[in-house]
Amino acid sequence: MLLLSLLALPLLGTGCDDLGRNAAKVFPVLEKVNEDYADPNVPCDPSFSSPSSREGIAGEITCDSVIEGNNSTGTHLWGDSFYQDAFCTVERNRYDNAPEDIYRLKVPSDLEAEVKLVSDCADLDLVGVSWQERSIPRAEHHGAISQCDMDVGRKGGKLRLNAVGKDWYYLVGVDGKDGATGNYRLSVRCYTFR
Repeated sequence: MLLLSLLALPLLGTGCDDLGRNAAKVFPVLEKVNEDYADPNVPCDPSFSSPSSREGIAGEITCDSVIEGNNSTGTHLWGDSFYQDAFCTVERNRYDNAPEDIYRLKVPSDLEAEVKLVSDCADLDLVGVSWQERSIPRAEHHGAISQCDMDVGRKGGKLRLNAVGKDWYYLVGVDGKDGATGNYRLSVRCYTFR
């Protein structure tokens, strides 16, 4: 009993979001139970280099992509109005104050892409917008957006984006609450779901 009490000391004083990760430091087997409990190893300093954007797109990502970046030099094309008008989220988190990095993702036919964002350095959020055009949609294009999903949890999040019957394109964005910028890791894994 004393041993368990001593092992629990590092867990005290942490929020609910950190409890799983802190517990996994003491009991590494918990990482196998939930991969989100693993230490993400995303350093906050020095800053990752920001991708250079061409027409607002920071780059193309695929099913096996792992990108490390920093949204500090991203675009200011999306914000609260865009996310609400496109039905991505009902929350207003002052996204207008933060730059976003936007990537183009092609999901091959009959696959599901799991997009994961790890952002321990800043409160960054993950958004996936179904968009078949080469341009980047703005708030006035909300009627043409057939799907928009957003994970607004702390320290990153996950989205599942799929393509049924044909290849499908998504724009994947990394945006910060209240003007937040920082290092992040974005990864994509694809699975057959049919």
